[in-house]
Amino acid sequence: MGAGYVGLVLQLASSMILARLLTPSEIGIYTAGFSVVAIAHLFRDFGLNQYLIQEHELTYEKISAAFTLTIITSWLLGLVVFTLAAPAATFFAEPGVKSLLQLLSINFFIIPFGSITLAVLRKNLRFEVTATIAFIASLVGVGTSVITAMQGTGYMCLAYGSIAECLSMVALSVIARPHGLRFGITLKGSKSIFKFASTVGAANIISRVGTSGTDAIVARVIGMPELGHFSRATGTFSLFERVFIGSINGIVLPLFSRDRMNLEALQASYIKSVDYTLAFAWPFFAFLLLYTDELVFILYGAQWETAVLLVKTISIAGFILPLILFIDSLFIAVSRPDATLHISLATNASKLLLVAFAAWQWGLNAAMIALTASFFIKAIISCFLLRKILALDLLLLCKCAARAMPLLLGATLPPTIMTLSGALSNMSPLFQIVALAPVAAIGWLAALIAGRHPFSLELNAAIKAIMPSRD
Repeated sequence: MGAGYVGLVLQLASSMILARLLTPSEIGIYTAGFSVVAIAHLFRDFGLNQYLIQEHELTYEKISAAFTLTIITSWLLGLVVFTLAAPAATFFAEPGVKSLLQLLSINFFIIPFGSITLAVLRKNLRFEVTATIAFIASLVGVGTSVITAMQGTGYMCLAYGSIAECLSMVALSVIARPHGLRFGITLKGSKSIFKFASTVGAANIISRVGTSGTDAIVARVIGMPELGHFSRATGTFSLFERVFIGSINGIVLPLFSRDRMNLEALQASYIKSVDYTLAFAWPFFAFLLLYTDELVFILYGAQWETAVLLVKTISIAGFILPLILFIDSLFIAVSRPDATLHISLATNASKLLLVAFAAWQWGLNAAMIALTASFFIKAIISCFLLRKILALDLLLLCKCAARAMPLLLGATLPPTIMTLSGALSNMSPLFQIVALAPVAAIGWLAALIAGRHPFSLELNAAIKAIMPSRD
């Protein structure tokens, strides 16, 4: 968690710097080009990493087959991305997309030499190693992007940073390869790997197509500057996952898999994940809704004022986000990747249709409302499958919400009263947030302890583990 948060601070700092060095149009060009690359990356993996992590007995043959499949798919996709650079530039009506995609295609020829090692490290719970690799690689990538941006390379600075990060990741994974981990080139045994990975990969691909397709629709129907604002808003929304969820994503699937043979234990694990996530999500998104103007100004600068309403709109989806955050891992753990596939198909098809129609008819703000609606569609489908497959009593989810309500009030009422009093009226946005954030945190902590929320047990355990025993 520590390494993850240090990396997050690094990413936020670079985002704040680059938001001032690059224009919304330049951010939009990179977002449009990267939407193509992001789709290709999903085809490259198609669930191979998840296969390696969940497989109980990894043999030399299985690892080698996975490596061979990775080489084949990744190199082919690198050629595809390079070839599609010109058509993509025509589609987006932006010549700069061509050179951007041609440069980013290099990553596909590099990645296979580190992906297998990183998956095995995660499987072995060597998170201190993977986190260190990710942080150092991120530092190299961010540094490269900022330095080249200051030299006037425009949106291409992000591509240079991406390649530098990828090269660093592979080099460090080779150095950190576990003793005895060997793999070669073979397709023997690849059939069983493909059978599992194809279903999981299909769901991942559809999800990414939904995200990248949304960006492509906004760029094509409304324009590149508008896509820049749109992507800033969705990026701000994703801060919650990066701040609170990123550090635990690696252990969710093993946690659910541990309880797969005990339905009651699995239900309890899922409810615990919702309980704990609600405790942070509701206060976070409520604070974001209350102080969107100040936060957008601090993070990105005055030129991103258009993104304020977009951030407010999508923040509403944050209140049902805890319900669906870990739903894919839950169904994969019980060997029902088909449920994940069904959720992904229905959610992303409706998202693309809604966003396309809204953007075409009413513009940018309507497109963001449509995107927000897709989260609620996913929540409804997920609840149906939770009840059908896991026999989960949905009343338990309502009880989770009731337990989170005092935390929401504790985190929002004190800063709201402080703001209405006028005590901060003469302060800059930065100093307002600096003054209000601790007040919100103290109110949240007081409500957590006074209301005896389940997460307070985790705090007590952490304190006891940190504090030396008096004995």
